[in-house]
Amino acid sequence: MKRLSTGCILLACVCWSFSGLLTRLIPWNALTIAGARALVAAAFLGLARRDFRPANTFGNWLGAFGVMATSVLFILANKYTSAANAIVLQYAMPVVVILFEAVVRKKRPSKLDAVGVVVILAGVVLCFLEGLTPEGMLGNALALGAAFTFAIVYLAARRPDCDALSYSYQGNLATAVLALYLPFDPGASAEATPFLAALGMGVALTLGYLFFSLGMKRGVPPVTAAIVSNIEPILNPTWCFLFLGEFPGVLSIVGALIVLTAVTAYTILSLPRASRS
Repeated sequence: MKRLSTGCILLACVCWSFSGLLTRLIPWNALTIAGARALVAAAFLGLARRDFRPANTFGNWLGAFGVMATSVLFILANKYTSAANAIVLQYAMPVVVILFEAVVRKKRPSKLDAVGVVVILAGVVLCFLEGLTPEGMLGNALALGAAFTFAIVYLAARRPDCDALSYSYQGNLATAVLALYLPFDPGASAEATPFLAALGMGVALTLGYLFFSLGMKRGVPPVTAAIVSNIEPILNPTWCFLFLGEFPGVLSIVGALIVLTAVTAYTILSLPRASRS
């Protein structure tokens, strides 16, 4: 059960990892892109729920806010900094989760959690230093903001009044309103490629949230999910390099390798602990 639920989180992040690449293929305004992909995702997630009505609980709307804010901040960050920086800085998120658990819930992190976060944060810092330029600072700040809102997505899933599939739907439904700007977007045109890329982003987003909701429903602790999910900042810039030739830089590569190693080690070492709990 633990392996299956962790695998669902990993699959979710594989799906989400294509967002950076697909964003590069769309010349639209960042808010338009966020709205268009959310419109597709909201339609599919509503069908998956078999209900298009929002679930009106505080937990679901809290999670929906996290989904909406993270989506918008991430797309904006991709417009101002590299795909590698945008996604890796967002994944400072495990630190936010563990601090919340420690300060608000008075839950002391285990040595494994603490070491995992420190190592991951070291990798994140290296990636941050690679793109530390004046023109990229806004993008870096937006990506760091997404780390906080992304933590809300994980933490909300553990609330008793919250369903991950429902708040994923509601968050995308709220974000879809931004697609109304498309007719006024100066970057929009009748070319097929941007629309196909936006459709692909919506499908990837949908599959990611379906796997995510399944994994969280099976009881993955938020800290475990947060750390395991760091596979996404490895894959996101990899796709941009393979398909667009966007080289992330030596420090980013070293940082990414550190994160990947930490995620793999944490996943393996946490399984026996989880099976005993």
